[in-house]
Amino acid sequence: MFFYSKQFVAAVGLYVCCALPVCAEQRSSAAKGVNSLAAPVPTPLLNGKRAFISYELGDVTSFPSAYSGGPERAYSEFFSQMKAWGRFELVMNPSDADLVFAVRFVDAPTPQIRVGISDGKTHVALWGFVEQVDPKMFKKSRDASFTASVQLLVGDVQALVTTGAAPQAALKAGKTRMSDQAE
Repeated sequence: MFFYSKQFVAAVGLYVCCALPVCAEQRSSAAKGVNSLAAPVPTPLLNGKRAFISYELGDVTSFPSAYSGGPERAYSEFFSQMKAWGRFELVMNPSDADLVFAVRFVDAPTPQIRVGISDGKTHVALWGFVEQVDPKMFKKSRDASFTASVQLLVGDVQALVTTGAAPQAALKAGKTRMSDQAE
């Protein structure tokens, strides 16, 4: 009889999931380019100046066994990178915001970080993005992939709201999406 650590079982489970056909069908929201069909971008997204970033509780069982930190890690990293970008004044009260970014990490069936964007006044959903976290075998590699996915999300937002701009966060990081590599 063999006994395995929780970390080993989590890593193998993540690795095996990637081989399943159902997981292969899931794509990042920007795998073919942000807004590749040139859908009209809602005016509040283009004109918004002040943003509130909210933390939506997602899957908590992956922390700290599969990923370093706690369940708020995606929120914290997204907040930090949005602040560094400087496009929006980040406010701490949602009623002061033009836009609300809701950040959430989900771990099944494929690890993903999701960002929903809504109008701060009407609360109408305006846009959303999802980036897969490459479920590498080792925790250090999964952590790097987690951070890279957050960078891609900030790049997705940049590409959407900045006319003709390439996603700077993704370019600086030199990252490619997991789904880009699958083709």
